[in-house]
Amino acid sequence: MAQTATPTSTPTPSLSSCSITPAVCATGAAEPPSPLGISGGNFNSISVDKSGTVTCCTGTLGAVVMDSSGSSLVLGSSHAFARNGKARVNEEIVQPGLPDLGCWQDPTDTVATLSESSSINFKKGINQFDVALAKIVTTAPNPGGTPTAGIDLTGYIQNVGEIDTTPFPFDSLFDGLPVMKMGRGSCLTQGVIEAWDAAGVVVYPATCNAPGGTALFDHQLLVFGEVPGQTSSAGCSFATLSDSGALVTTRDFTCPQAIGMVFAGSSGTSPDTGGEVVAINPMVSGPDGEVGILEKFKVSLVGQVCTPSPLDVEMGGSSQPYHMSEAMRASVEEVRKIKEAHAHNLLKNSAISAVGIGGGDSPDTAALKVYLSEDTPEIRAEVLREVGNAKVKFRHAARFSAL
Repeated sequence: MAQTATPTSTPTPSLSSCSITPAVCATGAAEPPSPLGISGGNFNSISVDKSGTVTCCTGTLGAVVMDSSGSSLVLGSSHAFARNGKARVNEEIVQPGLPDLGCWQDPTDTVATLSESSSINFKKGINQFDVALAKIVTTAPNPGGTPTAGIDLTGYIQNVGEIDTTPFPFDSLFDGLPVMKMGRGSCLTQGVIEAWDAAGVVVYPATCNAPGGTALFDHQLLVFGEVPGQTSSAGCSFATLSDSGALVTTRDFTCPQAIGMVFAGSSGTSPDTGGEVVAINPMVSGPDGEVGILEKFKVSLVGQVCTPSPLDVEMGGSSQPYHMSEAMRASVEEVRKIKEAHAHNLLKNSAISAVGIGGGDSPDTAALKVYLSEDTPEIRAEVLREVGNAKVKFRHAARFSAL
């Protein structure tokens, strides 16, 4: 999340082997109305330490949504838009974010004003959302000029286009579902759904005029970065610093459907070690009461209304190729009971980054996925003692940090 101030031009994102090319990776300043998927953050996300070092932060403009009154709002993360819930309503959201201007604060860059945000609980509570909404502003560039919205009201995402107004159904999620995201930090990348209903610990640095701490999250989706055209298990960076707020969609450039929003990723030092596993807030509610962004904040997606072709209908709907079978649902529920009973206790071990539900070794079966930042026989044995006879798949992921 943090970027040390250096008065330079907008940096080019550090592309990883997850990157989809060709893509336009100018993710800094854009003429209004700005597309989504590029730099945007809170006007007050800036701090100065005792030595005089200035640090400022930004995130990504995620999606345009509409509330019940018909107002257009932009979706982003709470830590980028609302300084981890510290910000007040009507604080300015600027495009580009401050790091893209050498931490220079220019109020004329305001594209939205903060409307609502989730606070981050750093104590013993469980978090489900790192989400903020900001009302898009319209300004006249000069006397008599044509009023211009700060952000493209059609919901156009750079390199992606307009999304479907219908989000991807939770019941159609499966382990290995291809996804993509467009963000300020790493441009256009691809990955696959790795786990759902996941719990994990996320570190938030106290910087950029925002409180910090360690927060426990539950009921999240996990994405694994996937190298284009590669079938091995090697991963890559799906999201990096300042990608928070980026919308994760199905990997479909005709009519992408929203799945969730980036807010945290596994830590690392290079494009292909940091952000290999990324946590996203789900867009819609799950079958067991896990609330999604749209329901929680009572908003709807803005974009295009996609109509399946006759062939799509004949094939069962190409945009929704999978529906959870009753056998799979039953297996998921069994694993969910184990996860709910043991995940929070497992996460007390600092070597365990996350615990979620994913596909098993055979069709219509689920398994408990346990992500280890330190993989030793002793730690694996501890996990197996805790969960008993449950089927466990071990994965590697460094500790999660807010992006």
